[in-house]
This record gives sequence, C-alpha cells and structure tokens, in this order.
Amino acid sequence: MPALAATVESSTAQIERPRWTPQQAQAALKDAKGTKLVLLGTAAGPVPGRSREMTSHVMLSNGAAYVLDCGMGVTNQYARTGIPFHALKSIFITHHHADHNIEYGPLLIVGWIQGLPVEVRAFGPPPLKQMTEDFMRAYKQTVDFWAEDFHMMPLTSVNVQEFSAAGPVTEDDNVKVSAVLVEHPPVKPALAYRFDFKDRSIAFSGDTAPLEAVAKMAEGADVLVHETMYVPAVEAYIRAQVAEGRPVKFDAFMAHMKADHTPSEDVGRIAQEAGVKTLVLSHLTPAIDSIDDETWRAPVAKYFKGEIIVGKDLMVV
Repeated sequence: MPALAATVESSTAQIERPRWTPQQAQAALKDAKGTKLVLLGTAAGPVPGRSREMTSHVMLSNGAAYVLDCGMGVTNQYARTGIPFHALKSIFITHHHADHNIEYGPLLIVGWIQGLPVEVRAFGPPPLKQMTEDFMRAYKQTVDFWAEDFHMMPLTSVNVQEFSAAGPVTEDDNVKVSAVLVEHPPVKPALAYRFDFKDRSIAFSGDTAPLEAVAKMAEGADVLVHETMYVPAVEAYIRAQVAEGRPVKFDAFMAHMKADHTPSEDVGRIAQEAGVKTLVLSHLTPAIDSIDDETWRAPVAKYFKGEIIVGKDLMVV
C-alpha cells in the first residue's frame, strides 16, 4: 500500500500500548508448551519511524522457528523474543511489497552471523529466487570476511522454493504449510498461508481485498491473522492531505485502498464464515496509536462472535 506517512494523530492521549516489552514476550515463550505465534510487526505500509514495526511474524513449535514476512525491523524484533537464531528453519514471504520483504536479505546475513543455519529455507512467489541470489552476490565479500575471521561456514546460498498457485507449500516434522492466491492488485501473485502444526492451526490473510478464498483456507483454524483497514481513519487522513494542498485525489486513493485491502467489517464476516476460534487484527491501516483497541474491535465484532485480539508488536498468541 502507499505510504501513510505521518498519518493523522489526534490530540487524544495514547490509550493502548502498541507493543509488548521484550520481557513480556520472553516470559510468555519461556518453557511454553505447544506452538506459539509472535507478532513481530503489526503496521501496514512502508512507513518508518512509527511505534509499530512493519509486518512480520514468527511461529515457534518444538524449538523450531518459522518466520512469515520480513518488513523493516524483523531482525531486531526476532532477537527481542529471545528465540535463538539457530532455531530459524524457514522463511515465508506473502508478496513483494517493501513492508513485507525489505529486511529478508538482512535477516539472512545478520541472522547467519548470530547462528542462523546455512540450510535455512525460503518460500514465496517469484522472483524470490533471483532476489536471493542477487542479495547473496552483493554481500559475498561481507560473508567471506566474517567466515574468515570467525572460522564459520559461509552462507553462500539459500534453498529457495517459488510458487505461483494455490496448494501445498512444504511439510516437515512440525508443520504442513499451504497457500492460496489473494487479491492485491497490481501485485501478482500475492499469497495467504495456512500453517497446520500438530497442536494448532494458524492462518494468515496476507494483504488482500475481502476474499472468499481466505475464509475457505482458514476454515476451522485456531487462529486467523487478518489484515485490517479502519476506513474512517483512512478517509480522515486523505482528507487532511487534500486540505494541506498535497497532490492526492480522495476518490482515487480510496478506490485503490478498497481494491487492495479489507475493511474491518469484512474481516469480521470472513472470520465468522471460516469458523475460527481466535481472530487477530494486524497489518493495521492506518497504524496510528490514537485508535484504541475498542475502536479496532467494534466493527469486527458486529459479525465475528469469537475471540478478537488487536495485534501489538511482540505480542505472543
């Protein structure tokens, strides 16, 4: 989505904290039984300087970690959870917008220095393989220096698997991963994922307009993490931009947003249709602290009668 830079902040004092502390996250993960999801970044859009980081997540199951999306901040946020880098088994990308992939390469290099295994795998839509090869080529000298200094096995390549259609993605001893195509024009393909662990199923909408395919994919899941757009706040931001004389057309911008993202009410409908136990609102649009949790939750709760969690950075679900 286009940058919602410095999105309108009201004079209302911040009501809800937009993030957990690292200590809270680490305490929730310590000796955790079963699969846990950590929301590393919950903000929509490639906008730096906010209290929320860009979109990223990590799932931890039986000591193995799986990262989904790599918005700016993912490496630091991962480290703050206390999950060791040597636990990172696979990385998944939903689509190629900067707020979802900009720190994919840095996560590989910095993670490797901190113990990320050289056999780490990556999954996502094309051209993920070419992107990975280009990044590794650009940082070959950096990797070689570290490998020589610390007598480490260099990270020379990554096992990348690309896919452009719905269906199975991968399976290991912990999880079975599948994906469906979503609507996020002009980005094609863009993906939603489902992770079926032995004890828990977690689905992610990715960035998408309201879509029946997401409800079908998430059917019966324990957790659905769905992008959420609070339309009144987005409209207020655009009107403020117009009033300031900036070259943005209200109708054109809102038409784009509604073609690419899911309004709060539709998130509730999709979750109710899917019959999920818990709905997590994330990739929040606009990601401003002056919107309190109840404002995010209320339009969703008109349609979804299960548990609704307003996502916060470093929150453990």
